[in-house]
Amino acid sequence: MTIEQTEPETVTVPVATFADMREANALLRRRDRDARDLVATHIAEGLASREKDRWLAAIKLSKALDEAHCSVDNLVDNWLEDHGWEPRSAYKTPASLTPSDDPWSPKPDITADIPEPVRRIVVERIADMLLDRQDDWHAEQARRLTFALKNEGADLTGDIEKRITELTLGRDPSDPPF
Repeated sequence: MTIEQTEPETVTVPVATFADMREANALLRRRDRDARDLVATHIAEGLASREKDRWLAAIKLSKALDEAHCSVDNLVDNWLEDHGWEPRSAYKTPASLTPSDDPWSPKPDITADIPEPVRRIVVERIADMLLDRQDDWHAEQARRLTFALKNEGADLTGDIEKRITELTLGRDPSDPPF
């Protein structure tokens, strides 16, 4: 055996300098900060969206990040405060997501959250009150109740109109009976 066969050839590998490592570390920290900012903004926009599914997804993502020890709650709270939202109420329910400094902001639409039996009873009573020709007081109270519900995000005017049409003209023959 010759010497070339027993000893492997040495290869020179450049060693990273301390400055290179510091630069790589700074780059990774910037990328981590930017990613955390993007995720926090996404969660905050989901909480502020007033869309129930999007709000639920934001809550789930926030909880999953907390469980993975990657909390971005402070960044989310800062975004919400910067955009006029109360952070504590944003996590409670999508219906309470109204900007704290804007009293004229539109209310979230909660019409779909009203159970069908309750909606049917309220619509029937309001329609009966509006059609009552013996007493104008009942019609005025029905209008007040309808607009108060609409102001709070429960718009039943379409259902009331449909019920009044059914009471006065009968069922629409083009509507299926089921």
